[in-house]
Amino acid sequence: MRILIHGSERPLHIQQFIPLMKLLDSNPNSEYIFFQSKSDLPIQPTNKLFHRIRDFCWDRFNYARNSFNPKDWRWIWKQKGQGPNKLESPAEQWEFPCPPTKSNIPWKPDLVIGTTPHEGHMRYQLIPWASKNNIPILSIDHGAPMVPYSFGNYRGSMMGCTANAVWGEVSKTINTGYGAPSTGQIITGSPTLDELSSMDVSKKTSRKQILLMTTHREPLKSAMDSMMERVIEQYISNTEFEIVVKPHPVELIRGTLQKLPQEIRIITEQGDLHACMQAAHCIVSPATSVIIPALAMGIPFVNILQPGSGLTDEKELQILNQHIGLATFTPEQLEDVVEGRLTPDPNECKIAFERLGYKADGQNAARVLHLAKHIVLGNEPATWTDPFN
Repeated sequence: MRILIHGSERPLHIQQFIPLMKLLDSNPNSEYIFFQSKSDLPIQPTNKLFHRIRDFCWDRFNYARNSFNPKDWRWIWKQKGQGPNKLESPAEQWEFPCPPTKSNIPWKPDLVIGTTPHEGHMRYQLIPWASKNNIPILSIDHGAPMVPYSFGNYRGSMMGCTANAVWGEVSKTINTGYGAPSTGQIITGSPTLDELSSMDVSKKTSRKQILLMTTHREPLKSAMDSMMERVIEQYISNTEFEIVVKPHPVELIRGTLQKLPQEIRIITEQGDLHACMQAAHCIVSPATSVIIPALAMGIPFVNILQPGSGLTDEKELQILNQHIGLATFTPEQLEDVVEGRLTPDPNECKIAFERLGYKADGQNAARVLHLAKHIVLGNEPATWTDPFN
């Protein structure tokens, strides 16, 4: 199976693909090309006028200017019978034309895999090209929606993809609620969770870490900023605790992280996400994708996205609370959680995790690749069954 893997304009998305490539690298018969931008690249035209022109041309003529520069991207080429080879640019001996990358690739892919079919180069260049050439496309959902938001309307479309690998049943329900066909939303679990199966969740630091996890979307951002101020004011002088902030990657890209006291430790590497969560005594955050590994590790989680908070539709908040309420805590319980008087019920964490994240058995990347082979063989995505279940 020859796979073309689009790593996106965001290097942070490498976490989706590392588990896949490790499996492919261990298979002598596998072949793939992986390409990803070396640094964060603009996904949309920065000029508002050019943005409107791009949208007009796309809506009217299905055309968008291709600004791809192969030198801005890093490349990995895995040939049959060999290990992966890192390249600075497409190899001269490649012969199959690939206009989206303004270069050749070594062969016609059996499948395209990516995680950003809703934006940027994958949406406007790679998917139209693959569709024209009858190449199936498998999207790996880069995040797990907890509740519907207006900015998530893109989830109501398959965006030209053959199938979308989702984290769990809740993600599938929300995506289909937006309008996406349920037959295209396939529950595999996220490959990003595979490392959890080998982590030692018993390891903790001497000082109890309060982990604050930010977000970039309003109104959640302002609500979380306020909660951070509350936690910092209350516990910054208490030597029993260390306050650690893990900003959302987009906050770092845009420079919107609020100013923090110098005593606060800030973790900027996305690859450190699960390690910093594992080290935490408790986590304070809105319920976003980060709640899923927290539930898998049984870490106390104070969720600011509560019924009555006004942060989104009340009915949807009630539904979310039914999924996670017994496994998480409210802002009113913050002090009891931080100071150890409240701890989560392991069984409730397990139930909530399985709804949101499906599996943490180290096999999610293998599930995605098994689904990929199923699709390449011409089968309908909805007929795929989990070989590890």
